[in-house]
Amino acid sequence: MKKFYSLIVLLLLCVSAAQAKYTYWGYGDKTISSVNGAATAGKAAIYIPAELAKCYVGKTVTGVRFGLAANVQSLSVFITTDLNGAPIATKEADVAVSGLNSAVKFDSPYTITGEGFYIGYEYKGTENALGCSNLANLSGNGNWTNFGDGWVNNGVKSNALNIYARIEGETLPVDLSLVDVKDIAVKENTPFKMTGRLLNQSASNVSAYRIGYSIDGGTEEFADFEDEIKMRSEGFFEILHDGVSGKGNHTVKVRLVSVDGEPDVYDGNNSAIVSLLGTTVSVVKRVLMEEFTGINCGWCPRGIVSIDQCIERYPDNFIAIAKHNYYQETPEALKSPTYDYDLTGTWPYCTVDRIFTFDPVPANSLTNVNAALELGTVVGLDAVATFVPENDNRVNVKATAQFTLADKEANYRFAFAVVEDGITGYRQNNAYAGGSNGEMGGFEDKGSSASVTLNHVARSGYGVKEGIENSIPQSVNEFNPIVYSTVLDLPSTVINRDNIKVVAFIINKKKGTIENAVQVKVTEQGETAIADVNATQTPDIAVVGGAVLADGFDGKLSVYTIDGKQIANENLSRGVYVVRGTGAEKTFVKKIVVM
Repeated sequence: MKKFYSLIVLLLLCVSAAQAKYTYWGYGDKTISSVNGAATAGKAAIYIPAELAKCYVGKTVTGVRFGLAANVQSLSVFITTDLNGAPIATKEADVAVSGLNSAVKFDSPYTITGEGFYIGYEYKGTENALGCSNLANLSGNGNWTNFGDGWVNNGVKSNALNIYARIEGETLPVDLSLVDVKDIAVKENTPFKMTGRLLNQSASNVSAYRIGYSIDGGTEEFADFEDEIKMRSEGFFEILHDGVSGKGNHTVKVRLVSVDGEPDVYDGNNSAIVSLLGTTVSVVKRVLMEEFTGINCGWCPRGIVSIDQCIERYPDNFIAIAKHNYYQETPEALKSPTYDYDLTGTWPYCTVDRIFTFDPVPANSLTNVNAALELGTVVGLDAVATFVPENDNRVNVKATAQFTLADKEANYRFAFAVVEDGITGYRQNNAYAGGSNGEMGGFEDKGSSASVTLNHVARSGYGVKEGIENSIPQSVNEFNPIVYSTVLDLPSTVINRDNIKVVAFIINKKKGTIENAVQVKVTEQGETAIADVNATQTPDIAVVGGAVLADGFDGKLSVYTIDGKQIANENLSRGVYVVRGTGAEKTFVKKIVVM
């Protein structure tokens, strides 16, 4: 009978263990993007304050999960109520490698009493292995370190460490963290979106949530989402807004109101304060590709195809300049000596924002353009270019920049280029003729000497290598737009004045990169030069039944997400999209907001 009773108890324990749920609670996300300090050995910890611990009273901390920036020789996890006192429990890790590691479980779990406590690890290695997430340590509880000189709270200026408590219990509360809500810079009275993430730090899926927001202390508005966020996972949200009036700084308070119709268990990670900067010019990131090419280069058709595909994918965010300089075989009429920025390498060769340098195979170009767009920008840029009255050989240019962050030691400079489209009369050597070297945007169907129309051809450059000295003050701020005006002399190689454009861009001298760019058509004095394609003449656009329709337009309509990915023109959900219309007599690009 005793053995039978023991078996029943054992089975009940197994059932109880099977019913126990678990989650990981911490201040970071799953990325390991940086290291903290330079020590090859040390300790790291996060603090769970009493107000959070009270939400989990009676639950147990069974272990610690951690992320590292490098492999280590040894690592042990700990839990304590006093960083300078004896730990409550410790456990040596069998394996501790670069990346997000599995939880190391204590021999005896710690039952949460409602008192604040710390969890962390001690490591020893040959490299600095301390991993930090992408998330800022806004609570001030997510980054404690000890490199031999005592414990230091690295505060809100640090990123949260990749340390997470494994919490178990038969039932666990629902706890979502509102994180990574982005600051916003947008032209006043222009629609924008607020974005952020929700970390589900609970052991159950959620299916709906409400987020509230208010601007400058005004009436709180609400956005409801019916999106599933799985347990121990994360969700992404965006909220569309019609725009704000008034330049300068605004404050947006964003908070998680409810989850599945109920309040979230812990209010300490449910809100964020966002800076919204109303600017004079639109803070749109545009990528500049500088391609080095030649009509006598048989492989250079891939540069032509590459540029066309980037324009198709990123119609509002991509600019190209093609510099013809293929050895000594480039015709004099296509050369541009004043465009004095150059690259060495085999043709074709290109750079995107002077960050990524590569052979412009279309797949490479699309990948690198997207990567450059993901980096964003700290400056909005606009420009106007008009012919000098009664002198078609000169162009007045006015560029306006507005930075979104103050920098007292900035080193930015304006630069300008003149490009021409629609140049005919040349034939392109074509190594793709006949398809023996694969497909290349139709060049496989052309002859070995293919008739082409050359676009984006560099005609002249002004400060394109180093930037124009003193064109931007050393100290910049987020309040005052910077205006720079100059006159550009057109070279005699320009064929058709109706086909020329001016590219204005900003060089970051500290990094040797291009921060942002804009391309504008040169117009007659008194005409409106529009830099933003959204304002060009377009048909009336409507969304009917989840699909975009263009009144009176009989061409092809293509729909892209705001980050440039083409999607089907059907079942469009709420969001911002780019619509491109391509017809025999008219082409247009327009941003739309689907509510």
